[in-house]
Amino acid sequence: MKKAFLLATTGIALLLAGCSNGNSSASKSSDSSNAYKTEMAKGNDAVDDKEYSKAADHFDSAVKAKKTDKAHDSKLQAQNLVKAKRLMNQRKFSSAQSALNKVTEQDNGNKKMVSYAKKLTKQVKKIQFNRSNFKANIKNAKSLIKQGANDQAKALLEQVTTFKGVKGKYYSDLYTQANTLLKSLPADSKDSTNTDSNTNNDSSTTTTDNNSSDNSSNNSSADQSNNPAAQGGDFNIEKKEVNGKAITDDDIAKARQQLSDAGVKNVDAWSDNDIVRAIKNAAKDGRSTVTADDGKIQ
Repeated sequence: MKKAFLLATTGIALLLAGCSNGNSSASKSSDSSNAYKTEMAKGNDAVDDKEYSKAADHFDSAVKAKKTDKAHDSKLQAQNLVKAKRLMNQRKFSSAQSALNKVTEQDNGNKKMVSYAKKLTKQVKKIQFNRSNFKANIKNAKSLIKQGANDQAKALLEQVTTFKGVKGKYYSDLYTQANTLLKSLPADSKDSTNTDSNTNNDSSTTTTDNNSSDNSSNNSSADQSNNPAAQGGDFNIEKKEVNGKAITDDDIAKARQQLSDAGVKNVDAWSDNDIVRAIKNAAKDGRSTVTADDGKIQ
């Protein structure tokens, strides 16, 4: 009798222990699930506030609470956005573009981060486009200064220094270069190329003498003759309008691509003003596709 009682008591104890362990496991699972939901919610809130570093920390905590593709990919997205912004501030735009591509290509991430990454990608491309123009203007201005064409150099440099936002973090280095060159010019800059007999033999010098101009043109290399800026093209500022319609940044980018596709090697040396001129000259001939010759002053 005692033996049977002991067995029954032991069985009940084991049963109670089993129930206790089961309740403990269920409790831990419930706590992990709650922690996961909380951290994911906080991460998403941080994304809404564009606080991506904070979002990454919350998504990381969510992964530790419960490993899911959603939490893992959201964490990577946030980290890459933080990285992209840092690289942009360092003017490492190609690397920033790579980080942004990873955000948009993430399979199970946050749609709002994808949208923001696409917006930043457009901004990066625009910055790169502007920087390319500024560098070309500065390079061509240096060449013009050597030739004594100070007025033309000044016009190119002022396109850089008067650009809206040029003193900001994405362009300040180029602003400094252009502004330094501007300050080095004489107060009353005048084009001296028509009085310097030595520079008249330079193939890229613009003169008021028709015979000298013809000789210069004949001696120019193929690439240089297709470079409007080398002919002082930006001295004549073009109005961004053709056939009554405004010439947009997209129109300019499209024209640049057309020139590149046509095999023009020095497209990066063309300023926006050169491209606008090319678009307008092409339109005069009833064409929507620009050629290298369209950039020349007519």
